[in-house]
Order: sequence, then C-alpha cells, then structure tokens
Amino acid sequence: MTGLPAGRQALAGRGQLGQLEIRNFKICIMEHIPVLLDETIYYLAPQKNGIYVDATLGGGGHTEKIADLIPSNGIKIVAIDQDLVAIEIAKKRLARYGKKIEYVHDNFRNLDLILEKLNIKEVDGIFFDLGVSIYQLENPERGFSFSEKDENLKACLDMRMNPKEILTAYKVINEYKENQLRDIFFKFGEEPYAGKIARRIVLRREKNPLVTINDLLMVIKSATPPEYRWSKGRHYASKVFRAIRMEVNQELRVLEEVLPKAIKAIKKTGKLVIISFHSLEDRIVKQKFKEFAGKEYPLIKILTKKPVVPTKEEIERNPKARSAKLRAAEKIC
Repeated sequence: MTGLPAGRQALAGRGQLGQLEIRNFKICIMEHIPVLLDETIYYLAPQKNGIYVDATLGGGGHTEKIADLIPSNGIKIVAIDQDLVAIEIAKKRLARYGKKIEYVHDNFRNLDLILEKLNIKEVDGIFFDLGVSIYQLENPERGFSFSEKDENLKACLDMRMNPKEILTAYKVINEYKENQLRDIFFKFGEEPYAGKIARRIVLRREKNPLVTINDLLMVIKSATPPEYRWSKGRHYASKVFRAIRMEVNQELRVLEEVLPKAIKAIKKTGKLVIISFHSLEDRIVKQKFKEFAGKEYPLIKILTKKPVVPTKEEIERNPKARSAKLRAAEKIC
C-alpha cells in the first residue's frame, strides 16, 4: 500500500471489525432510539403468522418491537443491513429471538435476490428506515460526521455504509470534476454556495489531496461567508457532508430501484412502511406510491394521505427525529 495517499492507506486497511469500532457501536446501541416506533407498528400491523422484512436493521429497535409481537416459529423477520458491524452487534442485542430473525449482510437494493435465496416467495410487510445510524454518524472511523472534535477532524474521508464498497468520500472529493461536485452539492445538499465550494476543492487538491475531515471543513469554511457559517440552527458543512454521503452510497438511485421490488414482494393486504429524512427521498416515495396506486389496475392503496411526522414530545426526547416522515401503503392485488 506504499503507493497510496495516507487517506487511502487507512481506508484500504480496514478489512475486519476493530474492537474500537465494535465498542463504539455498543455505546450507540444503548443510546439508540427508534424513530416513529409506535406509528411504524400501527401501519405495519404485524400478524402472528406473518413474515416481515426490516430492510434497514441498524440499531435493531424496530426489529425488536416487531419480534415481540409475533411468535417464534421459524424465520419471521428478515433483517438486512449493509453494515456488518451493525449486524454483528444487533445479533447480540436480539439473541433472545433465536431463529425468528434471519440476518442478511447486503444492500437492500438486492431485496428480490435476498428473498429468492431464502426461498421466501412473498412477505406480509416491509419496513425501511432511510436514516443514517447514530453509530455511523458518531464513529470517527467512518468519516460521516462534520463534528469538530479532535478525533473526528483527523478521521479519513470515507462515508461508506458498507466499508467493502469501492467508492469513498475521498474518491468523490479528489477525483470528481468541478461541475460534478457542484451538481452533487446543489442537488443532494441544496447548498447555496455549491459552486464556490466545488471550485475551492478543485484548487486545493491541485496542491495536495484532501484526506481528512479537517481538510474538507477548512475548504468549505474558506468558500462560505461568516454570516452563513455561524447562522443558528445548523453547521455550515452539514449540507455538503449530506450530499457527499448520498453520492457515495447512491442512496436515491438505490431507493428508486428497490421500491418496485418491495411492492412486488408483498402479498395482498401486506404493508409497506417507509421513514425518510430528506426531501428528495420523501419525494421519490411519494411519487412511487402515486404511480402504483394510480394505474388502471392499482397495486397499492396509500394509507397516509400526508406523511406522518413525529410528535412534539418525540422530538423533545429525540431531536434526531425532527425531519422524519413516514409513508405507508397496503398491497391490494
């Protein structure tokens, strides 16, 4: 690995789960608060003899609640996550459910292949929580956070939900063309200074590649005016970091791919419940629901005319829930 820049050496060397990574995840699991939990269960309406898919296992809070409501009798929940650390820790948290839960390390875009491999022809419900886990956000090793704590500033630019994937934040920042960066920052991040930030990144990397979180933060800071950087309610780098994360993990493309597969996999009267945290994600869900409900022979009935949002009390308990929107549908044929 001697020919790689420092950032790439660090990323290339992460092949196995480190003890620090697992310990950090355990801490975050204890802090994990599932978003819109009661509302999810209401719309998913788990049945005793049903089979369900949690396409985004994460901290396991939603899976745990579903498992509590259905009896132990073979596979009842297929729990999918592309983060192997999440799966390994969730297995310990949910160990008491035994074979009721089948854990799958994969991207939910492969939902059809996953169910085929498990010999499951149809399911009673599928749930998606499209948010980034607290573990991924708060673990410096993953490079998701724009926190200005020392340990995070030194972290490499990564942002992969699945560390085995090739595309990283390092590659996006250092190899994408200026117009590509500008478009990503504007479309995914809705960043008003997208053009200036993209230009500064290109100028900076002509001298040396951007390797750490601090490298990127310094460029964003230099491209934005003080009154923007220190405005109340948000961090000046939040939109750019969100945009890069969405590009690295191809989040919108994957969501568009999986929704038709999910609707096809659900049996008649089965439910599809989706929680999103970004306006573009919610727009895709809304449009796909309308598409499948508005055909001459509609496949689904939309159960939520408007998205369900957290109560004031839930936001007070869990501020991370404030941008959550839940939409649900029922398969009707």
